[in-house]
Amino acid sequence: MPSGVYQLPDLPSMCPKKSGNSISPNFQEAKNSYEQWVRENIGYPASIGVANAEMPLLAALAWPRASSKELGAILDYMTMSFMLEELTDRSSSEVTKSLSKLWIDVLKDPRSGKGHRHPFIKLMTNQMVARLKEAVDPFHWPEFIQSNIDFAMNTVQEALDREASKDILATRCITSYMVMRRETVGTRPCIVLMRSTRRLYLSEHVLQHPIVAEMENTSLDMVFLANDIYSFKKELGDNGALNNIITVIQKDPNTQHLDLQERIDHAGKLFQAAMDRFNACRDALPSFGDEETDRQVAAFADGLVDWVLGSIEWSIANHRYRVFVDDDDRKNNILRLDDRWFMSGKFKLLLLLISIVFTMILFLIL
Repeated sequence: MPSGVYQLPDLPSMCPKKSGNSISPNFQEAKNSYEQWVRENIGYPASIGVANAEMPLLAALAWPRASSKELGAILDYMTMSFMLEELTDRSSSEVTKSLSKLWIDVLKDPRSGKGHRHPFIKLMTNQMVARLKEAVDPFHWPEFIQSNIDFAMNTVQEALDREASKDILATRCITSYMVMRRETVGTRPCIVLMRSTRRLYLSEHVLQHPIVAEMENTSLDMVFLANDIYSFKKELGDNGALNNIITVIQKDPNTQHLDLQERIDHAGKLFQAAMDRFNACRDALPSFGDEETDRQVAAFADGLVDWVLGSIEWSIANHRYRVFVDDDDRKNNILRLDDRWFMSGKFKLLLLLISIVFTMILFLIL
């Protein structure tokens, strides 16, 4: 292939089909309501980043059975986790630790955010957490909080890893990265929300069964591997893709000899291996001696498939990553890195400055 042009693995073809709707029938309603809320509550330019994330599309694709109210609460949570990521993505480990603690404290008890000056903490305190808690089944709320405590802790660890890996020559291990990334991708709390929306009341005993736990973990692996592959172009322009499986493959002593196309291929093989393990677990699910529990475990597996495939569909379609230049490249899984400057932080800053200048000129004219 020409320089700067690469072949991505065809991840959707590796996945099972969704068990029901491809997308929630409540998508448009949730999208309209959410976009109105963003316009009214999140100031410019932060609202641009939120809009570019196209979270209503992800929610409707990954939770295709969620009601309109549930999609609204899911969007509250996704916005909260997105903003934590935005606040900490380039922060030092110390700042990340402080922000993550504040974030989880407010999620656990909105009263802890009273009087805080940060506008987003105010939104969490006054609106978002209450709506979320009202929509989540009380059975699932304690597990949801615990999964977010773990998520916040791993966000700090990611910042520590980011500081340690700024040296492009620093050695990293694929296995240790995958264990960490499984938690920092932020999907485990979303899986708890999935069980809530599907009314799956699985006990800790069932969820911690080795086969069920491995099935969930391999689904998380597929989510982050797909996310890393499809976001690589964007991250390369933002920060050199420091926390991305394709960069980690370059730093692992066992794979550092691979060129970029071979690293992309290797990431695809890791995804296929995770999918194979998921399918093996799904086929080997035991009976728990209760017909209803067995039905719910099977439904849980269906929900995991929906989440993996939904996140892939969103990654391909959303404008934040801009993976493909046109429909032909999308159909053929062609990634072009020769245009990545247009996705860089410098280019986005230039666009912002142009927009501000244009607005000022227009204001003066009027």
